[in-house]
Amino acid sequence: MAPLKLASVLQIAVPVCLMGALALPALCAPPKGAAKGPSAANAAAGKKVYEQNRCAACHSINGTGGKAGPDLSSEGSNTAHSVAWLQAEIKNPKSHKPDSKMPSYEASIKGKELSSLATYLSSLKKKK
Repeated sequence: MAPLKLASVLQIAVPVCLMGALALPALCAPPKGAAKGPSAANAAAGKKVYEQNRCAACHSINGTGGKAGPDLSSEGSNTAHSVAWLQAEIKNPKSHKPDSKMPSYEASIKGKELSSLATYLSSLKKKK
């Protein structure tokens, strides 16, 4: 068998590598219309937790709800408020703000409900 010349190998290898490099992003990309960031289903479940626990009695989102607590319309835009931070805030608001008037929900919102509610709040990114 005759040895292959470098030029012959490159004539085949370069186009194959380029085609693979061009196709790779399309193969690795999420499907069009897929949710970005927090799980859409988890955020939807969190919205239900928000409604069931009557959070809107004190908080507003997009102009709907109470005024006693902070407006949460763009809570997800606050990079300091991660999902973990939001979970801690819901469980014990005084952990972040000692003079907070918000009651603790540690006994009533926990586990998956707490995670879903925090995910929902982190998904709220109203544009100003």
